[in-house]
Amino acid sequence: MDLEVLNVDDDKMVLFIHEKMMVHAGFSASPKSFEDGYATLNYISENKAENKRFVIFLDVNMPKLDGWEFMDELDRLGLTSYCYIFVVTSSIDQTDKEKADTYKAAVGFVEKPLSINKLKDLKKTKELVPLFGEKI
Repeated sequence: MDLEVLNVDDDKMVLFIHEKMMVHAGFSASPKSFEDGYATLNYISENKAENKRFVIFLDVNMPKLDGWEFMDELDRLGLTSYCYIFVVTSSIDQTDKEKADTYKAAVGFVEKPLSINKLKDLKKTKELVPLFGEKI
């Protein structure tokens, strides 16, 4: 199974930091970053394949298309089955976590900032274990 890691956040500095953390944690050698949910949806639509999955680190609070709207659109476009989403936010609001649990593609909820240890733990998420195999 081919795995591609995508970061979606409207903050360029957060994207830069998350990319570096992912590489250092061995989560992804070349994560891709997007500042806009629409661009991410287009990328997934154009690059989806039966043997490919996207692990998406999705910021909740973004202009134009927020994280919740992104997941709604992902479902509407029939792309949910290609994606595993970690909802990433600086919010510690329990209602955000509960809302994330209502989305089929959402496999986890992560508070910013990402760290190497958090990323190593996320590899053990049951949905991702088959994708990382012996890398865990």
